[in-house]
Amino acid sequence: MTHIVILGAGIAGVSAAYALKSQLGPQDEITVVSDKPYFHFVPSNPWIAMGWRERSDVAFPIGPYLESRGIKFIHSGVKRIQPDVIQVDLENGDVLFYDTLLIATGATGMSDDVPGLAEHTQSVIHIDQAERAHAAYREFVRRPGPIVVGAAPGASVLGPLYEYAFLVDADLKRRNIRERVPITLVTPEPYPGHLGLGGEGASRGAVTAALVDTKIGIICNARTVRIDKNTIQVVELDAAGKEKQTHTLPYAYSVYWPAFGGVAGVRSATGLVNERGLVVVDEYLRNPDYPNVFAIGACVAQPVAGNTPVPIGPPESVYSITKACDTVVQNILALAGDAPLVSYVPQRAKWLTDMGSTGAAYLSEPQVPLRDINWMRQGRWVHQAKVDFEKYFVNKIRLKPSGQALSVESRIASVMSRAFAEAGGAPSPAQRAPGGGTPLEIHLSKDPGFELRALAKSLGREPDALAAELLTAAVADAKSYLNEAGVESLAQCRRELLVKELPERQPGVEFHGGGT
Repeated sequence: MTHIVILGAGIAGVSAAYALKSQLGPQDEITVVSDKPYFHFVPSNPWIAMGWRERSDVAFPIGPYLESRGIKFIHSGVKRIQPDVIQVDLENGDVLFYDTLLIATGATGMSDDVPGLAEHTQSVIHIDQAERAHAAYREFVRRPGPIVVGAAPGASVLGPLYEYAFLVDADLKRRNIRERVPITLVTPEPYPGHLGLGGEGASRGAVTAALVDTKIGIICNARTVRIDKNTIQVVELDAAGKEKQTHTLPYAYSVYWPAFGGVAGVRSATGLVNERGLVVVDEYLRNPDYPNVFAIGACVAQPVAGNTPVPIGPPESVYSITKACDTVVQNILALAGDAPLVSYVPQRAKWLTDMGSTGAAYLSEPQVPLRDINWMRQGRWVHQAKVDFEKYFVNKIRLKPSGQALSVESRIASVMSRAFAEAGGAPSPAQRAPGGGTPLEIHLSKDPGFELRALAKSLGREPDALAAELLTAAVADAKSYLNEAGVESLAQCRRELLVKELPERQPGVEFHGGGT
């Protein structure tokens, strides 16, 4: 019997827990520890900050989903990791001993690096911060003024920096106040679209053109030195790292990306972490000094792509995290079975960036130099793809365990059971219904049709509108009964239907700075 302890119940931790549980024996144990009782889909934070998502859309209690699979969940912060005695001390007083430890806690923003950053700017690193940013934004639109979207020296994961600037631009245009709001993007990157990857490729011209098209100003090689209540002090460096110009930027609303560091309970683990408290790993995603300790996600001390005048942290994405999760699961199982480990590098990086009604997709392969693929595409398909991926990933985390019986009391369960029986157990590509862009025509038999009209009348609703709401709820309920193969098939069918519905039928169009 082996005991695997996973610290963190986010994208990395939950994905790894599900995968490990499905492949370990019935006597093996997995314990997931998190200082938050919920899972939330981090890439949706910019949408929450704009008011385009509610917390309930992307966050939900994770304990029941883990425990339904036989995975123990403990809601507690980590007090201390003691790898020499294979022990984790929790803030709630519990002590956990492990055979293998997987650290997937994410990171914390080191806001103290820049005086005034925490006090005067907003953040979207965590969902609580995104909600506060939305509250501040609602106040801002009543009295609009300059906006500064920036990143501190050493900041990581800079793709959302651009995404948020483009989302603000789109939202202000919808409110008809964009001309009253100058937007400035402040970044430590040496040029737009660097993203911590280097290698200009097509990204520099594409991002620059998009910024020009949306009239978003940008200061590169920017070292933010201080943030006061109404102004931000920035020093701009030249390519040699010498001071080129100073800027005093007025702002009425600002969102900033801080540099990342390890969370408190991990940061103190001497021998596991670097000076920033991030976990040091080798190419197999395990610590070089403690081979039974692995790490994935933003808590990992990843190498930078090269020297820049202002330090830049490495990139990260859900795609990269899920690929790392595959690697770390394989290596944990290999370690238990005395099999050879597999390397995580080189790997590819991919982002989907929402820009309002359109979006941008970025691909770099491999993620570390030298890269042989480096491109960016723009189109409405990217916006739709990100929306679709959010739904797919959240549904996947909410999957019921394989083999779980459907409730006999549920009418939806009866419908789904019959549908599964008629389909031979699970949806298959051969049984997909053809898609189309016209509204669905649903013909009810006399009795349920009469009942629907009567119900709508009693509620003072139009029958069509009420039927649409009921059908939406029924579809959401029905999806909860899908197994993993069913969710994969559903996601594939959604993508096919979305492509057919989109105004642009081509796979992508070059990012030329204009609308597409």
